Amino acid sequence: MNRRARSIPASVCAGIAAVIVVAAPFLARHVDGTADEFSTQTVPILPALGWVVVAALAAIVITHRLQIWFSIDEGPWLAVAYDLLPLLLIPAPVIAVVGWAAGHLLLGSAAIALTAYQAALVLPRLIATPPPPWTRRAPRFELAAANVFVDNPTPREAADQLVACGADIIVIAEATPAFMDHFDAAGGDRSHPHRLTDPTDDSDYAVTIVARLPLGEGSRVLSLGPLRLALAELDVGGITTTVVALNPMSSFDPDGQETWKEQMEELQKFVPTINGPLVVAGDLNSTSYRPQFDQLLQTGLTDGIDTLGQAWRPSFSLSSVPRLSALPAIVRIDQALVNDRVCALRLRNMDACGSDHVPFAITLAVRPHE
Repeated sequence: MNRRARSIPASVCAGIAAVIVVAAPFLARHVDGTADEFSTQTVPILPALGWVVVAALAAIVITHRLQIWFSIDEGPWLAVAYDLLPLLLIPAPVIAVVGWAAGHLLLGSAAIALTAYQAALVLPRLIATPPPPWTRRAPRFELAAANVFVDNPTPREAADQLVACGADIIVIAEATPAFMDHFDAAGGDRSHPHRLTDPTDDSDYAVTIVARLPLGEGSRVLSLGPLRLALAELDVGGITTTVVALNPMSSFDPDGQETWKEQMEELQKFVPTINGPLVVAGDLNSTSYRPQFDQLLQTGLTDGIDTLGQAWRPSFSLSSVPRLSALPAIVRIDQALVNDRVCALRLRNMDACGSDHVPFAITLAVRPHE
């Protein structure tokens, strides 16, 4: 498994990338005559602004590729930039069109390259993968995942929705004892009486699994270094299926990014130890654009939501920030990852109900033994 390299800080890579891209119009004036104006004392504002934007975006993109290729370490701000990368690249096609229309061919070409990178990130995730033939007669179950938000102002409404969703198993992130009381008061103690939780975890990242059917004897809570997992074994049509629930640390917390990376390393080592059908679900506090997420998929997992062509459905908003609460959900950090013994069939989003996350329910088929 690839380990994180610490010898080349990402800030150095970003700085080198920025210098190269900022210098491009000046160095290219002998190749592209449209850059000649940058050698005069008066620099046009709009082309200069376009180059500043292109330089900043290119620095992020170049660093993004370097980290994917060489496992270079990154800090919290770059991690957040990667999470927002498709959104940050939105100006690129605009600059490409305006640049070419105005005769700034070098600027337009650089923006086209960024636009192509944006398309490569987004378009494959918007195309649904046809389910394999074995799913037609395979047993199925529905899994719901919800970060109910530790400071939820309407916990009873959120609990009512989860109880009513009818999912066979529910992964609840930021599950405080107070919220679980609301869940039981809404009828959850009857609809989902089987529980897996860590009573010693009083942090904001506590995870609880609730299920309609009894959980297997291998169900347990695991501590792997800084990572806490809830592992539930579920009988799906006679096939033991493992559901792993987690909520790793946010990059916005003090030292959160370093802890998150350590937690992802532990998860990467743990996934190959599971035999049989596997689902990894919860609030991973990361979009699929971080290099570590790609490394996690290389352990044999597939993004179940992406295979449905539903990557455009974000799950996290800034509703907990008063001045930004009116904005809609912007990125998807709540995930359902599956191995090759499980296939996603349908996805339905639910209402946020006072949380800064949008819960979802996903129908999964489990491959029978051959």
